[in-house]
Amino acid sequence: MNQSIFENCSSHYPNEILFENCTQTSSPCLLIKDLNTAISVIFYAYYVSLSMFSIAALANFYCLCVTLPLYFEMEAESKKRYIFLVTRCLSCIFMVIAMILSTAVFEELLKPNPANFFLYAVLNIVSNTSMFGLLGSYAGLAFLLYIGVMYPMLFKSLITLRFVYIMVFLIYFASFLISIPTGIFQAAIQSPGIISCNLKTCVPWVNLVEFIVTGVCLVFTIAVLFFVFISLVRHNRKLKRSDTLSSSASSMKRVRRRLGWAIIAVIFISAAQIIPYVYLLDVAPHDVKSCDGFYKANKFVGEVIAGFVESLVWIFVFLLDPIMNIFCDKKMSEKVNGQFRRLRERLPNATLASAMVPRA
Repeated sequence: MNQSIFENCSSHYPNEILFENCTQTSSPCLLIKDLNTAISVIFYAYYVSLSMFSIAALANFYCLCVTLPLYFEMEAESKKRYIFLVTRCLSCIFMVIAMILSTAVFEELLKPNPANFFLYAVLNIVSNTSMFGLLGSYAGLAFLLYIGVMYPMLFKSLITLRFVYIMVFLIYFASFLISIPTGIFQAAIQSPGIISCNLKTCVPWVNLVEFIVTGVCLVFTIAVLFFVFISLVRHNRKLKRSDTLSSSASSMKRVRRRLGWAIIAVIFISAAQIIPYVYLLDVAPHDVKSCDGFYKANKFVGEVIAGFVESLVWIFVFLLDPIMNIFCDKKMSEKVNGQFRRLRERLPNATLASAMVPRA
């Protein structure tokens, strides 16, 4: 009877029998451990990501339900500052839905084949358009805040509501144009159809183009946010030194908080975009039941953990963005406070609702 290659391992797993003939390794115990660690991470990551993405979708939908009624009740002058809050909520919702579909439906139910190429392409285009639109919304809101604080007369006279609508349209139209080729080639990698993308020839170029385009958008957005944030901080200090800081100090504080969060969010988005290029750039599908997959188990576990971390980073942004939208806006905070106050009155023992009341 042949001796098992896993006989001297301290831990044993049910799938060892699949790899008894995989003898071209000096560390079978470490590899079987890494392989099963990766399988466990995939299992937990699937349910954690799916549940947290769903919660994030609900949080953004709630933020949208709070923002839209306020938006429609406002005068045109006030609406200019709220348009990008609406677009941020919508972008996050569409991105979360795309990620949920990608995780729960496409990977589980739809096998890669030419018939599904169109579905993958549409999903990627929607997701990419939403991401670039989200970055544009951060930059657009920063631009409006900068003009509104530094040049208030110009903001009232030249920055009309129609101008802001055109700016929103141009941001999302440009995002859509950028997303069409990137989404199609991403689909060609995921599910080759009309276009086929080979791992050795096409994929590196597609990844390079995506990295450059995304990198330029992220750097531009971060530069705009830092410029506006620093400019407003210096402007605020100048007002303090000249004793001309008025009762608008609290609103300036909320503006700085909003910009500070936008900077943090874009930095996390940058991390979420960098992770795939650092750890997942040359990843080929792993067959966890073959010797080839077994020999690459140590690489596989690193890729799985990197993918899970990427999901957690996106979840952080999607969950915190609607919360910060509410926290940094006085009208939204007051409306949410009122909703939770009425909830406490209807449910006197709802201590959880009381604890969740946001403070302006």
